[in-house]
Amino acid sequence: MKRYISIIILMGLLLASCEQRPVSGYVVGKRHVTEQDIIRENNASHPAAWKPVHEQWVVFVADSCRVTPCHVTKETFTRLQKWQFVTVKGFE
Repeated sequence: MKRYISIIILMGLLLASCEQRPVSGYVVGKRHVTEQDIIRENNASHPAAWKPVHEQWVVFVADSCRVTPCHVTKETFTRLQKWQFVTVKGFE
């Protein structure tokens, strides 16, 4: 019984540590992905499926080790300029 309780606590701690960490660095690029529908073709036994792609604003932030794509709001996208130092809570 103690083993199960410790496993549950360990799983809870693992999930709690998966929060998004802020990314700090310089804006090195920006990309706007327009809203569109994409036809995804399957094999011969399944018909083609429509996959909607929603409008996205992506900012690429570079630190000393890597470039991280961060999805931001439209307001943040228009406010940020290239080579500006930022700290954003983004996701890949």
